[in-house]
Amino acid sequence: MEQTLDVLTLPSGHSFGQNQAMPKNPLDSLHTSVSASITLAVLHAASRLGVDRAQLMSACELHDSQLSDPDARVPFATQEQLWQHLSRIEHAEPGLALGCNLAPGPFSVLGYLLQSSPTLGDALAAGLRYQRLVGEGGEVQLREQGEELQLLYRPLHPELPATRTRVLALMACWVQMLHPLLDNWQLLRAQFVHPEPPTLDSYRETFACPLQFAASDYGIVLPRSLAKAPLIQANPPLQNLLRQHAEALLARLPSEGLSARVVALLGEQLARGEPDRSELARHLHLSERTLQRRLADEGCNYQQLLNDTRQQLAEQHLSTGDLPAAEIALLLGYSEPSVFFRAFRQWTGLTPGEYRARQKAQ
Repeated sequence: MEQTLDVLTLPSGHSFGQNQAMPKNPLDSLHTSVSASITLAVLHAASRLGVDRAQLMSACELHDSQLSDPDARVPFATQEQLWQHLSRIEHAEPGLALGCNLAPGPFSVLGYLLQSSPTLGDALAAGLRYQRLVGEGGEVQLREQGEELQLLYRPLHPELPATRTRVLALMACWVQMLHPLLDNWQLLRAQFVHPEPPTLDSYRETFACPLQFAASDYGIVLPRSLAKAPLIQANPPLQNLLRQHAEALLARLPSEGLSARVVALLGEQLARGEPDRSELARHLHLSERTLQRRLADEGCNYQQLLNDTRQQLAEQHLSTGDLPAAEIALLLGYSEPSVFFRAFRQWTGLTPGEYRARQKAQ
């Protein structure tokens, strides 16, 4: 699905990015990771907010040896545990506090590649091309609509409370990275999937623009004309060297299988109700028959991936939150809670209530 993107000539509604997988199915766990450099940057930001780094790393089973090489990878499931702990920081919006405390170049080679690009359009194109180097926790998209340039983010596991913290930190970091690159610019809008919170002070301070809540996607919106704006730190020779390094790092990452993309799309569809296999196949530009055949080539099938995705999300909800089982059933696309209860007992041998009690006891 990868394609060449010219950010200055994007047709309206065009998007580019890699849908990433949730670390449940063994086929998917090989593909879902984040860079050690961004994990290290998040730990530094948490330390600036007074969080005990050693305790945080111990709670997430993170070790210094995993972070010594900035180009190394950390399993996304491990970093998701990190965000779960950080979402409990005493702050109106922990994610915004963390994002504003991230170091200027936390994305290793990608961060410096963006800074050295000739124009903002070139920087955004590089960001889309090499987004997997930062992490595979979601999909970055770039859209041109009218006079707007929309930089959007669709995260894995959008229904989890910790995802809000993670995405807000990412969005705040985007804004922090833009400030030293451009003169005299301002966001047109910042948009958020979650409802409007009671206090908006930290949002206004971070984004300094109109805010839209209960939106279809997370994102920041810039004037389309800024795509041609030259960057203050542009350095084309350095950018060429960094691009070669980025290509080498990208080539080292495992290629993404179809099953991984299906799992990511299932996670999005479940938030809207019962998944639609035909719609999913259309999104992948495949017929349903071709979808079934290619999944079989990878040793799995659609129903298996759907069940695995539902089981993983159910276990996460029951382990980390207090949502009633009936509400979890709705979030997983079940029309009746009783169907979910039967399925969960088949997966685990326990009722949802028994599973939650066991997790709390442990």
